[in-house]
Amino acid sequence: MRTNLCTLFLLVTLPCSFVNADTLKHTVTPAGAGEDFYQFALSNTGTNGGTLSDLFLALPIDINDVLTSTIGTPAAWGDPNGGLLFFGPNGGPSTWFIQWTADFSGTHDVHIGTALTGFSFRTLQPINGQITFGLNGSITLDTAVPDSGVPEPPTLIVLLFAIALLGFGRMLRPEPKGTK
Repeated sequence: MRTNLCTLFLLVTLPCSFVNADTLKHTVTPAGAGEDFYQFALSNTGTNGGTLSDLFLALPIDINDVLTSTIGTPAAWGDPNGGLLFFGPNGGPSTWFIQWTADFSGTHDVHIGTALTGFSFRTLQPINGQITFGLNGSITLDTAVPDSGVPEPPTLIVLLFAIALLGFGRMLRPEPKGTK
């Protein structure tokens, strides 16, 4: 019976692990003087099949509204410790890009199952529209999602299933002798 429950658990939870993709979550906070502060967290779930060493952001905002001197970098992702940082217009003056690349040693890459924060910048105007991103030189862009602090649906699904499985297991457990 225990083997059947374990098999059932794996069959239900394994697909949930494939629902998550590599994600870029962001928060926006007012920074005073009409500025907004954007912070990003990059999570590597293994969708790309290995470590992440390059993050490209496409921003729907005029280049004059981004304070380039405030671009924040994680260690060795375009700071004095190494890596590269690029920014500029992305096909026109009303779209803009920032690209962070980790140093070439590989020690600062984002490994599967981990996340990296420290990507940030300030703007003079709020960004209206979707912020998109590409990883490791990919030309396919995904949408960055606002960080709500609420667990993602697959996490909740697995938690609810585990609770139900525990309850079901207790129902099937034989009563100890001498309790009736």
